[in-house]
Amino acid sequence: MTQPVPTSIPADGSVKVLWVPTIADTSAPTLDELTAAEVIDLSCYLTDDGFAPAVDEQVSTDNRLCSRQTFERRGRFTYSLNITYVYQGQDLAADDNQAFATLRPAELGYIVSRWGADFEDPIEVGDLVEVWPAECGEQMKQPPEANGRLRLMQRIFVRNSVAKDVAVVTGS
Repeated sequence: MTQPVPTSIPADGSVKVLWVPTIADTSAPTLDELTAAEVIDLSCYLTDDGFAPAVDEQVSTDNRLCSRQTFERRGRFTYSLNITYVYQGQDLAADDNQAFATLRPAELGYIVSRWGADFEDPIEVGDLVEVWPAECGEQMKQPPEANGRLRLMQRIFVRNSVAKDVAVVTGS
């Protein structure tokens, strides 16, 4: 029996990334929280490689007197997130510069990402999202490139547990 090829979803246009100032319960973000007037959709500011979540998982060794082999177990882990986005070099208050103006160093909030749905589709109850409790790091201008755009790179410090694949709920 031949195994069918699993369906894949194109990455282009299938990830939405939001900056959300407040979320009461990261395991159950509400539609009101994710659509509030203060929420900024970062998706079109981010470069195509500018949303870079990562995990560093350490190894805990489990050596035994009776064995010459070193066994391994899962150790502590660290989630990290770096973002790269475009900005307007001179007009810092421009409407096209909301990411730069909002993601100031030490700003606290949440990065919320929705994967596998059209970017244009609004967030809805039942959508699965990731919620990253965030503190913004320094904004670092990136080297200019021929035929490129002005960009900033910024580390987003993960200040609490990341809620992965949690459903958006109703309520306020």
